[in-house]
Amino acid sequence: MNRKNIRENIFKIIFSYEFGLEVPIEEHIKDYLETIEVKEDEADYIKSKTMGIVGKKADLDATIESSSTSWNLKRIANVEMAILRLALFEILYDEEIPTNVAINEAIEMARKYGGDQSPKFVNGVIAGIINE
Repeated sequence: MNRKNIRENIFKIIFSYEFGLEVPIEEHIKDYLETIEVKEDEADYIKSKTMGIVGKKADLDATIESSSTSWNLKRIANVEMAILRLALFEILYDEEIPTNVAINEAIEMARKYGGDQSPKFVNGVIAGIINE
């Protein structure tokens, strides 16, 4: 599985977790990983990164909210929130991922999973945060 596929699986876990918060995140990740074909080291990476994002969710959301002044977090679609959380985690906390890669991947995921305006919105929020 390449990094793009791994990133998409992390996105899917983060996105779907918002609909099942009563289940502990560790169990949610385990259940998800059972549905895909994944090597042990890839599963470990997915779990580690997902746990990191969930652990920093409050900080990531505060950062998103401060940048999207005309949008309350409740008005941002779950798809865009999951993409933004993942991208910002990579930009702010993951030194292995270059910022431009995190941005490009976020925009690509927004094109694939979001609405027509999603790529522009995601790019605008990220640009606002980076340029602060």
